[in-house]
Amino acid sequence: MPAVFVSPRLRERQLREALQEALQQQDAQALRQLSDRLVHRHGPVQLQRWMQALASEQEQLFWHQALAQPSKPVPQPSIALEELPAVEEHPIAEESAPPVEEPLEQPPVPAPAPIKTALQGWLPQWDGPQIDRLAS
Repeated sequence: MPAVFVSPRLRERQLREALQEALQQQDAQALRQLSDRLVHRHGPVQLQRWMQALASEQEQLFWHQALAQPSKPVPQPSIALEELPAVEEHPIAEESAPPVEEPLEQPPVPAPAPIKTALQGWLPQWDGPQIDRLAS
């Protein structure tokens, strides 16, 4: 199914209608969510303009109070310690296995510095620090 394009004007009209409905129903949570969306899209100055245009003084006061209230945290399911399933302890297999010790025939050779190896092919030879070329 292709994505439906919603014009900015239609999106703005839908947001305005949703804000007006939330004001009429005195829905503080909806006002807070819609105001957050408005601020995200248009900034806090636009929110102030919309508040003045859409709401009476009493509704503006309610709107400000709704924005000042902390949002309700989403309840998290809690599990009491008694409800946790018992965990069976299993012996660790490593304790029963004998350690494996194989002597090394030759010590490993250190690898060349990867940066030096990678850059040697295309960097010119360095001939010491350069004097400030802009000063001369």
